[in-house]
Amino acid sequence: MNYDLETIRSQFPALALTDKGQPRVYLDNPAGTQVPVQVIQRMSDYLIHCNANQGGTFKTSIESDLILEEAHQAMADLLNAGSSSEIIFGANMTTLTYAISRSLGKRFQKAGPCC
Repeated sequence: MNYDLETIRSQFPALALTDKGQPRVYLDNPAGTQVPVQVIQRMSDYLIHCNANQGGTFKTSIESDLILEEAHQAMADLLNAGSSSEIIFGANMTTLTYAISRSLGKRFQKAGPCC
């Protein structure tokens, strides 16, 4: 399958930025990942219309919960997960990795030495 690289690049507004007439180079870690315009638009739409705490009984919160459920299901479908409950979203990969390492560390400490 062939992809038109220019068509793909055009969907990422940050890739059109220049510094002193030269294309900007991105050397960021994953926290600085550039996103396509569709993601920017969807995030903006969410912040305008559905930005609320989870689990509330008011309309904005209910809509926010629905969007989160749909996102979990979409990711489960993409990854062929058995259930959307297998999908975890977090602030970033560093925070998620730290949290799971702490959880595993506590579990192994309770189990005692393995050797």
